[in-house]
Amino acid sequence: RKLKFFYSPMISILGDDHTSEHIRCFRRDFEMTKKNISAYIEELDEEPKEYINDQNNDNAVINKVFISHSSKDKVFVEELIDLIETIGLSSTQIFCSSFDGYGIDLGEDFLDRIKDELNENILVLFVLSNNFYASPVCLCEMGATWIKTNEHIPILIPPFDYSDVKGVIPMIQGFKINESLKLNLFKEKLEKLFNLSAIDNSSWERKRDRVLKRIEKEIENI
Repeated sequence: RKLKFFYSPMISILGDDHTSEHIRCFRRDFEMTKKNISAYIEELDEEPKEYINDQNNDNAVINKVFISHSSKDKVFVEELIDLIETIGLSSTQIFCSSFDGYGIDLGEDFLDRIKDELNENILVLFVLSNNFYASPVCLCEMGATWIKTNEHIPILIPPFDYSDVKGVIPMIQGFKINESLKLNLFKEKLEKLFNLSAIDNSSWERKRDRVLKRIEKEIENI
């Protein structure tokens, strides 16, 4: 019941050009994924109230960034990680399942590791795209992280636009990944949340612009 709202966006993304067999297989796999994630969320809901109170404590320190994304968008996520590390975070403060050193170790259970990550005070970055909404795992991850975390920033990959956003994510504080001024605000947000010393503006803008140039090139190829 908790994840029921995810189903409608997925069907609309599939479109009318898919065969009934494709849709049948998709629905079967999606239902299996929903059951697994639903059980996982129920387990989270059973955690002690003391932990929930800690999560809602305004004085809690954010100590990690969790990047929720589609693996098909990893080229953009890699550029985002580059910027985050330029701002001052270390690789140990970033969880991203698509890259070695930032995510799931060999032999680890995916859901167990995510549960462990959500037991910390984290900032969730939702990297939104058509690929994200076409992934049942991403949509279920969206629900789980939304339940257990307080700080979220949606980041859109054009041509995906604000009007395309569905599910539980509001767009109050979101931005597009190729917006230079919004990236400046993102930098300030991270500096405040993680109590970082601000880097020199000229150094930041030079690095930011190099990353933006690569991002724009990748957007053109979408």
